[in-house]
Amino acid sequence: MIRRTPTPTSRSAAAVPSDWLPPIPGLRRTDPEHRYWLGDHLFAVSVTGVVGSSKSDWAMARIEATRHIWEPRGHTVHLALEALLHSRFHPLPQHQQQANERLQHLRSGDYQDWIEPLLAHMHWQQVTVIASERPTCCLIRNLAGTYDTGYIQHAGGLRVLADLKTLSRPGSGSYCTRAQLGGYMALEATWGVHYDGGQTIWARPGETRFSPLYSREECLAAWAAAWAGYVSRFRHW
Repeated sequence: MIRRTPTPTSRSAAAVPSDWLPPIPGLRRTDPEHRYWLGDHLFAVSVTGVVGSSKSDWAMARIEATRHIWEPRGHTVHLALEALLHSRFHPLPQHQQQANERLQHLRSGDYQDWIEPLLAHMHWQQVTVIASERPTCCLIRNLAGTYDTGYIQHAGGLRVLADLKTLSRPGSGSYCTRAQLGGYMALEATWGVHYDGGQTIWARPGETRFSPLYSREECLAAWAAAWAGYVSRFRHW
C-alpha cells in the first residue's frame, strides 16, 4: 500500500496555482537530438537512454524498423496531452489560451483515435496538475530527462509522477515502466521535489487507461537496478 510521505511542497486537493512547479534555471533540451544542457554543461545521458541501454541488438533493430510509425504518433499525442494540461491547469491565462489554440489544431489532425479518449478521460477531473513536459536533471549522475506530467490526487492528496505511452492497437500489451518513473523521481529529488508514487498512461486507439499506482519505493528500486546495470556497462571508473 502506498503511504503518503509529507513534504514541504505537499498540499491538499485544494491546490493553488502556485503549486505549478517552476522550471529549473538554465536547464534546456535541444531537439530533435534530445540533448540536455544546464548552462554550458551537456549531460551524458537521459533517463530513457539508461533504461534502453539494456535492450538487445535484436530488440533495438525492431524498434528502429517501426520508428516511422510510432515516433510521429507518440510525438503528436504527447503534444496533445501537454496542450490539454497547460490549457486547464497552467497558472497564466495567456499560456492557457495559447495551449488551447494548439490543442484545437492537434485534435483536427491525425491520431484522433488516440487523442480524444486521452483528453476526455475523467482522470483529469480528479487531479490538480503541477507539471507538464518537465525537464529535470542531476549533475552528480550527469543525467537528465523529461517526464510528461505530475499531479496531486484529489482523493488522499498523493503526489504522482506520470508518463504517457502510446500503443498501436486496442488490446496491445503494456510493459514495465517503473524504472523510468523511478529515474525521474530520483532526478527531481535532487531539486527538493518529491513524489509519493508513479503511474503510466497507456493511450491506444479508442481508449486510454491508467496503470495501477506504483509506490515510490518500487519505482526507485527498479531505477536503482537499471542505473547499476548502465554504470557497469558504460561507466567504468
